[in-house]
Amino acid sequence: MIRLDGVKHRLDANETLYMARELESVEAKLYEWKERELKYRTYVPVSNKDNPGANTITYRMLTMIGMAKIIANYADDLPRADAYMKEYSQSVKSLATSIGYNTQELRAAAMANVPLETVKANAARRAIRQLESAICWDGDDEKGITGLLNNTNIPTLAAANGADPVASAWSGKTAAEIITDINAPISQVRSQSNGVHQADTMLLPIPQYDIIATTPRSSTSDLTILEYITKPGNKFGLKTVDWLSTELELAFTTGTEDGAIVYERSAEVLEHRIPLEMQHLPVQERGLEFIIPIESRDGGVVVRYPLAMVFFTGI
Repeated sequence: MIRLDGVKHRLDANETLYMARELESVEAKLYEWKERELKYRTYVPVSNKDNPGANTITYRMLTMIGMAKIIANYADDLPRADAYMKEYSQSVKSLATSIGYNTQELRAAAMANVPLETVKANAARRAIRQLESAICWDGDDEKGITGLLNNTNIPTLAAANGADPVASAWSGKTAAEIITDINAPISQVRSQSNGVHQADTMLLPIPQYDIIATTPRSSTSDLTILEYITKPGNKFGLKTVDWLSTELELAFTTGTEDGAIVYERSAEVLEHRIPLEMQHLPVQERGLEFIIPIESRDGGVVVRYPLAMVFFTGI
């Protein structure tokens, strides 16, 4: 280039008429990383009725037994009816995380117009929610917390093989075979509970959900399998069929098979006991840094009526 004084001049690599940042278009909107949806509070009723100071949750189940018979006059060998009570207990544990920021972070955030405290509080909330979700589904054997999938009292039903005599997975089955499969655990809930419970919810891994959501129920129908089994007034009785992102994939048979949960969704049947919802403790000042501890209390999932549920495996 020719300078104004007429001297020729070659620009170096870092010499330019415009600064790189001046040519950069920066969006005003701040985007957040998209996290997977946590559905545990939707499909497992939450209870906050326990005292946060409790270390153990105990519930009592009353069972009535007895019989009657036709007797002769003046008979004194009358059969006996009675009731007995059994207690079930599981542990409550504290969950905790924290957020922190220093004075310079606060100044920098104010300059950049970033809601620092809100962003960090949301990160802490997500951390607690993810741990609650893990406890809800899988529990923690080491800490003595029972979740839904590690509850050994819930019956398990294996899917039958299809036309392929060695395969039970839905990916290789016809629509008719899949519909038969879906009816099996629903019928199992009715039969094992002697008609006391009716399954109204089915949770599936994403691949199996996609199969029933896109496969016609027959070659002459415009309904998918999903639309057919959730149609009001049909024989299945399902009100909700939904997917879980990762929780049910390879969740059964010691981590080798996908499966579904089919159950009656009621707070009487099952509850996720959270005695203390997430709360922020007072700010702790450490030099130029401010720390905010955050805690909650979790007692896992109580299943009072396991016969209202079935784990349906091998799909």
